[in-house]
Amino acid sequence: SGDGEGVGPRYCPSIWKKVERFPDRDRHIVWLEPEGLNTHVVYPNGLSGCFPEHVQADYLRTIPGLEEAEIVRPGYDVEYDFVDARALFHTLETRSIPGLYLAGQICGTTGYEEAGAQGIIAGINGGRAALGQSPFFVDRDEGYIGVLVDDLVTKGTKEPYRMFTSRAEYRLALRSDNADMRLTRKGYEAGVVSEERFKTLQLRERLLDKTLRRLESFRLSSTDWMAYGGPALSIARADRERSKTAREALAMPNV
Repeated sequence: SGDGEGVGPRYCPSIWKKVERFPDRDRHIVWLEPEGLNTHVVYPNGLSGCFPEHVQADYLRTIPGLEEAEIVRPGYDVEYDFVDARALFHTLETRSIPGLYLAGQICGTTGYEEAGAQGIIAGINGGRAALGQSPFFVDRDEGYIGVLVDDLVTKGTKEPYRMFTSRAEYRLALRSDNADMRLTRKGYEAGVVSEERFKTLQLRERLLDKTLRRLESFRLSSTDWMAYGGPALSIARADRERSKTAREALAMPNV
């Protein structure tokens, strides 16, 4: 009906909420997304809302090419209550009820990944608490899960929370190519990573250490590095007399 009072998600609003916020706009983009390879069902991304089904059918059929479209499942809005996450510890255990852990929309977030991330933290800590083991934490400099949880339990949220790289002050170090180096050992020590996966990490650590030592042992003068690198490899004149290791050379501009 559109008469809900809750604050909707900023990044995927209902069509009526967009009209309410931007009444001056005279156009709206709708993405037609096939639901799969073996189905004729198409999802019109950008038309979700809480209108009666016949109203949704009417405005859907105003789109050129969809004049005879049939709705398989009408769109809808969901309004729900949530717990102020500042009432939780970093383990996602409630401060007022020991042993009760919360995760997902109830903590004020939106999105599958956000809910899954909280479920990992709450699940690990609930299990460890039941076994009498120490709590499990992911810090802000260790993973986006740590940023999300810390934001929620220290700041709370006034709108459905989504995780963005811009929220992380350590985002340059929180990359997909080093996720195993950052988190696998923590997971293994917490009892949620297999022995096989941990051995794979140890192998990678040994190979990485060996490679870094080889790069550190190979050294050339800056002018030689420039000769090998060509015009694109520029070195400040004051720095050209100093020799550089291969590892330092890889950090030079344009490499």
